[in-house]
Amino acid sequence: MTCCADVRICSPNTVFSIREARLGLAADVGTLQRFPKLVGFGSRVRELCFTGEDFSSEDALNIGFVSRISKSESQLFEEANKIIAKIIANSPVAVTVTKSSLNYSRDHTVREGLDHVA
Repeated sequence: MTCCADVRICSPNTVFSIREARLGLAADVGTLQRFPKLVGFGSRVRELCFTGEDFSSEDALNIGFVSRISKSESQLFEEANKIIAKIIANSPVAVTVTKSSLNYSRDHTVREGLDHVA
């Protein structure tokens, strides 16, 4: 479910995992399809998917899965609310179109992305 969020932050003690292989599943709810699109298909990503091992908030930040780590567990919601405040201060139309363009461009060429917003 975390892969579906537009912006991901976590506290310093957050632990993530991709458990499919460890549970004997080839795929479940799209994690194996979404996770590499978010962070790439590199060696560390493959290792995490193949082993099912836990990874820390620092690992998540290093591979780009989260954009920041709050200073503490208690400050997580405060940090999230700061990001939300910055987003909602912008034009709702601009944010919606930006999200649509980012999502479309992820799976298309630059030219197709430009044509999409034209």
